Amino acid sequence: MQRIRRRPFVPYHEALEGFTQARKELNDSRNDSEKFLEKFEEYKERAKYEDAIAMDVLAYYYKSGVAGVLPENYMRYITWELVAGARGNELAIEKLQFLIGFACDIVIECEDYEDIKYKNDIDDRNALYVVGKNICKIMVRDFLKAFPVDLVLLEDDHAPFEQKYFVTLRRYLEEATPKVIEFMK
Repeated sequence: MQRIRRRPFVPYHEALEGFTQARKELNDSRNDSEKFLEKFEEYKERAKYEDAIAMDVLAYYYKSGVAGVLPENYMRYITWELVAGARGNELAIEKLQFLIGFACDIVIECEDYEDIKYKNDIDDRNALYVVGKNICKIMVRDFLKAFPVDLVLLEDDHAPFEQKYFVTLRRYLEEATPKVIEFMK
């Protein structure tokens, strides 16, 4: 059996174009809840099969929800965004800077960064994406244990932002950062 290889990154411009198209398609169906949910389920199915743009789209709609159709769910939003980032969606990685920025700084400022740069082909243009993708990967794998095939099966429940979520995510990041440095060395 041959291993399936996915692209290391979904370039920013491609991710933005796909995200914009999907958002327009879903927004056009917002007035018909059945049609919206049908389209949303299609994006869940695409995300289940490793479509990093679909993952980012799901994150977008979970962030605020859709009145009367899809409840807001902060952790589902962050989880899908991290999964998209772990799959190399450059747009998702940029959106996550408010959360992962300090961890990126720690990696870039660590004493082993020159080795990390060399071993991971990092330059000034791609540092954010390479380091950010690895932070997302460790967060998803080791802390959230979030896999698309499981995430799409979760019931859509109302769970808006609470400070405790951010505190938990911050703690995970603090614990993940040394693992990211080791992983990248």
